[in-house]
Amino acid sequence: MSHWRVLIEENVGNTTRQEWRVSDIYEVKGERAEARSIAYELAVRHQPEHPMNPRTRSVYRISEDEYLTTVKGMTKKYHYRVVVAELLTLDASEELS
Repeated sequence: MSHWRVLIEENVGNTTRQEWRVSDIYEVKGERAEARSIAYELAVRHQPEHPMNPRTRSVYRISEDEYLTTVKGMTKKYHYRVVVAELLTLDASEELS
């Protein structure tokens, strides 16, 4: 049985020290189709840390398992990536439900 996750990668941190990293990992109870559905919803609806006052959003499907969303604020444009991933190894501190 496969274990699916949906990952969000984005810029996090304050304006003087931002870094690109995985900001959220969503555990999926179903199969890959369910993970893809969740990924699409997150590509459309996720509220990224930056910009603070989003004005417009464009969503691009890179593949069946990956989206790139651009969000324009008052002065800058940011982006985040949503990816469907199969969990292959499990850290001892993480539990499957």
